[in-house]
Amino acid sequence: MEASPLTKTREPFWQIIRGLCIIIVVLIHCKSGIGYQKTPIDYWNFDYWIIMRQFINFPVAIFIFLAGYFVNIEKVLKSAHSFIRNRIVRLLIPFLIWSSFYTLLTVYLAGGKVSVFDSLFKLIFGLSSIQLYFIVVLLQLAIFTPFLVRAIQKNRGTKLLLLITPLYLIGLYAYAIIFKSQFAFYQTFFPAWFIFYYAGLWVKIKGYHPLFRKHQLSKAILCCFIGLIVSIAEGYGLLALGFPGEFATIQIKVSSIFYVFTIINLLMVIKPSVANSECKWLKYLGDNSYGIFYIHLFWVMISYIILSFVPFIGEILPAYQLIQLTFVVLLSCLSIFIIKKIIGKKIACKFLGF
Repeated sequence: MEASPLTKTREPFWQIIRGLCIIIVVLIHCKSGIGYQKTPIDYWNFDYWIIMRQFINFPVAIFIFLAGYFVNIEKVLKSAHSFIRNRIVRLLIPFLIWSSFYTLLTVYLAGGKVSVFDSLFKLIFGLSSIQLYFIVVLLQLAIFTPFLVRAIQKNRGTKLLLLITPLYLIGLYAYAIIFKSQFAFYQTFFPAWFIFYYAGLWVKIKGYHPLFRKHQLSKAILCCFIGLIVSIAEGYGLLALGFPGEFATIQIKVSSIFYVFTIINLLMVIKPSVANSECKWLKYLGDNSYGIFYIHLFWVMISYIILSFVPFIGEILPAYQLIQLTFVVLLSCLSIFIIKKIIGKKIACKFLGF
């Protein structure tokens, strides 16, 4: 059976990376700093948030890269139709169940004052919960996978395919300049993430080729540092030019894409040296990352209610996020453990992604 995009592989190294990435995904969905932008006394929280977001703007892109990297090429070549069908079915079942759950939750919180059409639209496209766009993207990419595999094997269309994400970026920037706002659902369309998926497939088929012949580790770390500095600079540059605060922190911008590829390069450099190393708790999170991905937004909502009773915590964003992150990750893991015990691992995996 086709492996889920965030679940187990035979390589502990990548499971540890998945564990780290899912923690950062949860952190990204914790309390935002945008509300501090117009409060002079607490403005430092906004600065912290802007810089912190540049630092952690890589997990979704890494997950997309790994989705391409772990494609079973033999299955694709044996039967493109079967590959697409199995991939879509495996993604679609838990997606529809969780999208239904979050849609019903949205309707309940709105007191039932939501149109049937609006609710159905949100359910189908995963718009009731912010993280579900990831599955919509994977569904789109699954359809193109057989074509991309053959294109890479035959060395055809590489330059043209590599233009897809940059051209999409130009559109995003143009929209933000013209309308002074972020393009709605920009992250839901496959061109936003295509370059990472294509890179994953490329490394899978062609192998990894080091960027530097000598001092690979030190140069890879230096590239990451440069990527981070450039990303921070672009974030503040966009703010200075009047772009919305949300746009300055998105994962799909020029500097963030460069930063992600420096991290991918670093991971490929260190992998041979640490492939057999184990960090049990991060590997555990990696093994359960698909389930955490689906359920964590529910606990994020609950955490806001609980933390509203903690005095002064809202004035210190890093502390708020740390408490929220810990609460959400722990409760997500506990929920997954309990549900697996109640309905069994096989059913939980197939229908809930656990």
